[in-house]
Amino acid sequence: MPTRRQRRVNELLLEELSLLVPDRLDDPRLAPVRVTRVETTQDMANAKVYVVTVSEDDNIEDALTALRQAEGLLRSEIAGSGLRRLPRLVFAEDKAYESGERVLAILAELESAERAAADDPAATDDAADPTDASTTPDAS
Repeated sequence: MPTRRQRRVNELLLEELSLLVPDRLDDPRLAPVRVTRVETTQDMANAKVYVVTVSEDDNIEDALTALRQAEGLLRSEIAGSGLRRLPRLVFAEDKAYESGERVLAILAELESAERAAADDPAATDDAADPTDASTTPDAS
């Protein structure tokens, strides 16, 4: 569980990096990148920055390479934010974000199927009624 100070530093870094990554860096590999969360270590020496790409077509490995190369510039930009000790930035793909997106897509799909079933109750009644005489085979 992060301490109150860690949470404040995480929020500050997330805010700063969210503004810096797409706007201040002129690397085309970083155009579709979004910072989703930041987790600092207990000693505040390292901060793991989780990122995702906006579309699935973009290569996350190229984006991570570009972010690693821009770490020095990002740290110098963040230096004026009031932190006494600036953590080393470690970039990683946020797989939890992608899992959440998949869950939301599945839920939306189920909701639309439920709405379609509610709009056409006759279709669901025919399929759901196993005792209907027209669908049961004769026992002769």
